[in-house]
Amino acid sequence: MILSKNIHKCRICHKNISIIFSDLGYSPLANAYQKSLKEKETYYPLKVFFCNGCKLPQLPEHQSAKKIFKEYDYFSSYSSSWIEHSQRYLKEIIKFAKLKKDSKICEIASNDGYLLQFFKEKGFKVLGIEPAKNVADVAINKGINTEKSFFGIVSAKRIKKKYGMQDLIIANNVLAHVPDILDFCAGIKNLMSKNGIATFEFPHFYNLINKRQFDTIYHEHFSYLTVHSIQKLFFKFKLEIFDIKKINTHGGSLRVFVKNKQNKSYKLTSALNKFLKLEKNSKIFTKKKFSQFNIQIQEIKKNTIDLLLNLKLNNKKVIAYGAPAKGNTFLNYCMIDNTLIKFTVDKNPSKIGKFLPGSQIPILHPKKIIAEKPDYIFILPWNLSKEIINQIKKIYTGAKYITAIPKVKIFK
Repeated sequence: MILSKNIHKCRICHKNISIIFSDLGYSPLANAYQKSLKEKETYYPLKVFFCNGCKLPQLPEHQSAKKIFKEYDYFSSYSSSWIEHSQRYLKEIIKFAKLKKDSKICEIASNDGYLLQFFKEKGFKVLGIEPAKNVADVAINKGINTEKSFFGIVSAKRIKKKYGMQDLIIANNVLAHVPDILDFCAGIKNLMSKNGIATFEFPHFYNLINKRQFDTIYHEHFSYLTVHSIQKLFFKFKLEIFDIKKINTHGGSLRVFVKNKQNKSYKLTSALNKFLKLEKNSKIFTKKKFSQFNIQIQEIKKNTIDLLLNLKLNNKKVIAYGAPAKGNTFLNYCMIDNTLIKFTVDKNPSKIGKFLPGSQIPILHPKKIIAEKPDYIFILPWNLSKEIINQIKKIYTGAKYITAIPKVKIFK
């Protein structure tokens, strides 16, 4: 079944949008893993609109965020590189924000407590805010106080009344997942203490378009954030960006530091103007750049299909590693199914035994690599290639590896 909604209003300025950045056709929800192949799947358009006024690429809300995130199959703790990233953040932010033992720290979309557990070990007062009940329960079992709630102005007021204003608000990889980002930022403003700060991490659209990361486009990513767009967004709530740092997560992200405009505890750096200039000079907001991007991803699609068909004709065994949301966008856009990739493997127990949406590729335990002895392993979470290859080589050394972003590549 195919569903579509003709809602194309910018989520920052609410003006009608007519410019199309990219159209990847139709796809199921990227995290709608099938328990059985008998389940009917619903397909939604992956057409990204662009607001030239706000400089924000965005997807309409074809499926409500509350339904998408009510129960979730992504657990942050299964990635060792993400845990290491979290530990580095802990050390940096304690020093940077001059946190004290009585400082109140909360994380929005705190997942399974992957980050707050380290703050808790240091003796800080922590609070998680997580809408997915099954994921929040894992954090609670770790002893991390977690509110099972979607974040916005209503929940912020309730949380403030219950726990008080927060000195550090952490929002890692959540802003892009929020359809009503005005409501979300109103909540941040309401919950942040007078001299508090908030840090946001998100993949930078600059990398998406320049490194052809089209697979990061899927329905739970409602916005593809730029520095121009978030500056305009925060300005509406008298929130000020005072620093920005590049980080390596998710193929190239930004960490943005935000404070109340009247908070003079932190000096403004030159980073904001630097990134605004980078976006403008690289012409990532032009129709010419959009056209170039779409031609490039069509080439990736063709090269991937040609490669897999050639391997099949030569009786080579091909499996995949990982069951990430980005992988599902990639497979569905490229029209790849279980006739070209026999199965994929994943460490996450909540995904094992299910099937990837659309492609219907079965998800198995990593030990199946040993039994299958594949000739090629297609790494779907390409941003974790190094971590994944190190894991595989501990149990099997007979395969070559394939990644397709930013271009199709085979290596050992």
